Amino acid sequence: MNKPKVLQILPMYHKAGEKILESEAEVIRTDDYSSTNLCKLVKDVDAIILRGPARIEKEILDANPNVKVISGAGVGLDNIDVPYATKLGIPVLHAPAVNKVSTAEHTVMFMMALSKSLLPFHHEMKQGNFDSRNLISTYELKGKKVGLIGFGSIAQEVAKRLVYGLDMNVSAWVREASPEKQQIARELEVDLTKDIKKIFSESDFVSIHIPLNAETRYSIDKELLSLMKSSAYLINTARGAVINEDDLYNLLASQKIAGAALDVYEVEPIPKDNKLLTLSNVLFTPHVGGITEESNYITATTVARNVINFLKGEEPKFVANPSTLEGYKV
Repeated sequence: MNKPKVLQILPMYHKAGEKILESEAEVIRTDDYSSTNLCKLVKDVDAIILRGPARIEKEILDANPNVKVISGAGVGLDNIDVPYATKLGIPVLHAPAVNKVSTAEHTVMFMMALSKSLLPFHHEMKQGNFDSRNLISTYELKGKKVGLIGFGSIAQEVAKRLVYGLDMNVSAWVREASPEKQQIARELEVDLTKDIKKIFSESDFVSIHIPLNAETRYSIDKELLSLMKSSAYLINTARGAVINEDDLYNLLASQKIAGAALDVYEVEPIPKDNKLLTLSNVLFTPHVGGITEESNYITATTVARNVINFLKGEEPKFVANPSTLEGYKV
């Protein structure tokens, strides 16, 4: 029996996932994610697995509308044209929540680094300025207010660490609160609210935990950011384009807010001429919040097994467009 053909675009997050693919499928591997190259390689393959910054858009799917399944290499799906794939009847898989602990820890690390002025002290110490201890202020996290924008699996892990570990007061903005989320919020002592302006105006830290889609793109803008206290910090470990970067830059540059910590950006890799990089009150990391050895292993193996199992005729887990499975046969 011929093995299914899988187009793998860029490395998976862990070699263990690639080994699963190689043992069960004929893998066509490429690091060239140009549309021209992908349109050539996608012909006759059964499945596609990709990670950002590679993208699967309409023209690539039109080159082989008979692809049986597509999977992101991790959590996010903003680099896949899910609506068009759905129109063609192609299931889109991913691995949600598998990096929730890693991303939550990264978020908490950002809060601690900002409150303890870790980066300014590091720079001063490298210049031999031990007296910086008398010039730079630091703050305790205990009792401070944190506002979470979103209350999905990652935000819940963040709340758990802040409430139980750091004795902070946590609120979360949601559009709608399911009974399950309400119960989790009660258990974690988190106040849920539909008033997003309240979150921005009252919090000492605002942490972003919403997906990127047509509704959320640039939703964190001047109107909301201007509500923040001058002593408050913004943290984003979700997706860069949910924030209007120009608006954020203007508020940070004018010190209308104390600072920010960013792991994600509208354009990745972040361009060297991005104005945010000129600011001294921003802490940057290169979209690594969800990337640890532990989460990479779980993510890669989950994605690989999900795709292979689907190609074998099994019902997949973690389907972004479940309507495509109705009456579907591999």
